Amino acid sequence: MRVAVLIGLSFALTLGSALAEKIKSEFDKEASFSKFKTYAFKPGLLMVAEHHDRLDTHIVNTMRNELNAKGMTEAKENPDVFVTYFGTIGALQAESSLYAPGQLARYDWGIPQGWSGALSTTAVQGSLLIEMVNASTNQLAWRAIVQDRVKNLGNPEKQQQKLSEVLNKAFKQYPPKGKT
Repeated sequence: MRVAVLIGLSFALTLGSALAEKIKSEFDKEASFSKFKTYAFKPGLLMVAEHHDRLDTHIVNTMRNELNAKGMTEAKENPDVFVTYFGTIGALQAESSLYAPGQLARYDWGIPQGWSGALSTTAVQGSLLIEMVNASTNQLAWRAIVQDRVKNLGNPEKQQQKLSEVLNKAFKQYPPKGKT
């Protein structure tokens, strides 16, 4: 697959606790993951307004730690795989509902019985796609897509903690079972 096509794919780090994070991984069934010993980072794309540099550095450092823990080594030249990510924060999701009054409502007493008014919830969504591309074939070898809601937009430390947890869970799926 071409990297340009992959930019369109993303995973959502979604706000709130209504939805648990979802981590999905995909991989090239023909790839020989045991041959991937070295990696290099390609610049990632993180589309957030605030704390961009801090989050970018944190994502790369966390991925580096995860890959090193898997026995891989970062290489400046001729790596076996290139590692990158694409992330966004800011998409909105809204739900709303309006309940009508019951049949026996008494409007002269204020809000009618059975009336709950208009409810609306908005969630700030983020997205992150982690990819490993085979350097010799330029083909996608492995990818992880994480979906969850974003919390603590005003607290970079808590965001970094959540990113670390998500990246750790994503890299638990690498290498794919039975493909080591």
